[in-house]
Amino acid sequence: MRRVGVIGAGKIGGSLLSRLAESGDFELAVSDVHPEQVERFRRYDRVRPASSNLELAEASEIVIVAVKPWDVAGVLEEISPAMGSGGRSVTSVAAGVEIRTIESHLPEGTPVLRVMPNVCASVGLGAAVITANEPGRRVLPEVMDIFGRVGEVMELPERLFDAATALHGSGPAYVALFADALIQAGVREGLPREVARRLVVGTLAGTAVLLKDRSAHQVRDEVMTPGGTTAAAFVAMEKAGFVGAVYDGVNAATRRARELGG
Repeated sequence: MRRVGVIGAGKIGGSLLSRLAESGDFELAVSDVHPEQVERFRRYDRVRPASSNLELAEASEIVIVAVKPWDVAGVLEEISPAMGSGGRSVTSVAAGVEIRTIESHLPEGTPVLRVMPNVCASVGLGAAVITANEPGRRVLPEVMDIFGRVGEVMELPERLFDAATALHGSGPAYVALFADALIQAGVREGLPREVARRLVVGTLAGTAVLLKDRSAHQVRDEVMTPGGTTAAAFVAMEKAGFVGAVYDGVNAATRRARELGG
């Protein structure tokens, strides 16, 4: 049974840890600077709270670093003495922090992987991209299996990670922003708020299913008829710069991901 340690039990780390604990397939350890985050995992028999990040690393074969980008360097320095022996690997989920930066804080030859998941992992419907340095490729299938427990995982060259981060890492917030705008628009047109909310949530959920085996253009064309209500809405949205705003937002997020990587 593989020993996996998760440093950082927030939204991503906590969601992953819960899924792995429920599977019963792993021996797990967790650490976090906030003790209350660790406490909620004591109910799992196979999750052991660690008193320090170094203790966690020493007890693990696969170490997952799920902290904010600006905290990564400090965590890596803490666990570095445990790396370079026992075949231990490090996987980071921090936005913008490149493999070469992670390597610079660890012994030479340490297997290093990067994964960019999103918050949808908390409901088992996440999307993630993964890449690895050369030593890390030997554990790539195992780490893909771990993150596959909370959604879809795709291998991607690291040079495309910032764009992927901007698209799917931030993506749930974009969708939530659009959902909120739709709900507000429905209320403005006279719908009770709860009715508008349920209609929007149901529409988004159903559209996501349709998009699994249809292109976005196909779904759009199935809904829109010439001169109809959807066509009128598209004209108004295009005049307001909707598509351009989406392009600009993703571009801004991509640039920010690069900045976070230093």
